Amino acid sequence: MALSKGQWANSMIDDLKAIAIFAETVRQGSFRGAAKVLGLSPSVVSYHVSQLEQRLGNALLYRSTRKLSLTHKGEVLYQHAQLMLNAAQSGLEQIMPENAEPSGKLSISLPSVLSQSYISKEIAAFALRYPKVELNIMSTDTRQHLIKEGIDLAIRIGEMGDSSLKAKRLGAIKRKLVCSRALWQQQCQNQDQTDGTSPHRLETLPWIKLAMLPNSRTLIRPDGEKIRLHFHSQTTVNDVTLMTQLCKHGLGIATPPDYLIEHALADGSVIELLPDWQVESIPFYGVWPANASMNSNARHLLSYLSDN
Repeated sequence: MALSKGQWANSMIDDLKAIAIFAETVRQGSFRGAAKVLGLSPSVVSYHVSQLEQRLGNALLYRSTRKLSLTHKGEVLYQHAQLMLNAAQSGLEQIMPENAEPSGKLSISLPSVLSQSYISKEIAAFALRYPKVELNIMSTDTRQHLIKEGIDLAIRIGEMGDSSLKAKRLGAIKRKLVCSRALWQQQCQNQDQTDGTSPHRLETLPWIKLAMLPNSRTLIRPDGEKIRLHFHSQTTVNDVTLMTQLCKHGLGIATPPDYLIEHALADGSVIELLPDWQVESIPFYGVWPANASMNSNARHLLSYLSDN
């Protein structure tokens, strides 16, 4: 028996709701996670997904005590569900007031090394401009899982790998090749530190290694010439600020961000080595979930950081 238009519409409304719940369940990886985001109970989320499976006559999720995983049919439906939800969100954004002031919560993950950069100043300016936005900022060098941790926007350093996340380059960290004046006088008192003709001589000197980077640094001249220095180090650290402090104390050569070393360079306690060469900059990016809407607080902050 064919459904009337009214019956078909009612059935489709039920299906669309169930599909949206199913998509959120896949994104969160559990019924409990989806329930928390959607403001429902886990049993209600499970019910809607089960009813959808019954109506379709296909299993969409493999269930175990530890996790959920998609069946082949589930993968197909999830891809279409994402397109459907993105199209709906785009349509809503087209008719929303353009002058609506950002409000609500915004969770940000920021590497500790950038806490002393201009980025922190811009985030503060954003918060002052939009007082209705409640910021929750986590300063950590651990790459957190945005979806599982409920993070709206992460600032990440280094090249981005393949990911389901969206990313936009925001800038680059400029670095200096430096050591303490005391170390230079001790190790190289008979050499001219401004002589850029033999940079490889620095490979034999003490270095401080940053755990997340290799035992090498690329240097670039204004004319585009590049060289790569390889070194061995007695000391390895996992924090850029600590690396900078140890460098100031004479433990070895380091390549800290310029803004962390500018005062020590100005007072002469630290010297720049090979000033005719520039240490290769490290890019940093804004990273956010692919399903974040254009009108989300994360996208507002991202635009603000890009424009300033």
